[in-house]
Amino acid sequence: MDHASLDPVMRYREYVEFQLAVDGEGIGLRQTRQTLAERDIESPEMLLLDKLAIEAVQAGERINPLLLDDATDQPLTSWWWHLGKLRAGTYPADLLPPHLREVYLAGRQEAA
Repeated sequence: MDHASLDPVMRYREYVEFQLAVDGEGIGLRQTRQTLAERDIESPEMLLLDKLAIEAVQAGERINPLLLDDATDQPLTSWWWHLGKLRAGTYPADLLPPHLREVYLAGRQEAA
């Protein structure tokens, strides 16, 4: 049995490190991140993956447009549903957790 299908952190890692960061894909990233939030799963690895996801969205040359189509029915505090705003630099930084706020603001400065 495929362990990645059982462990949402492993699935999230695959979406972030291998799909999003490499080729701008990762359509299941948002749903997997939502599962982690709903299960209240937080680990050092997941926090690092969140940072990598934001960096990839901000700096990636090719990002699948479907990932950048923000889910207007999701709260802004669920940043993974608002990757378009993160990429455009219009996401309200104060809604991000502190460790992600730093990454986001640094990426906005680099883009300016």
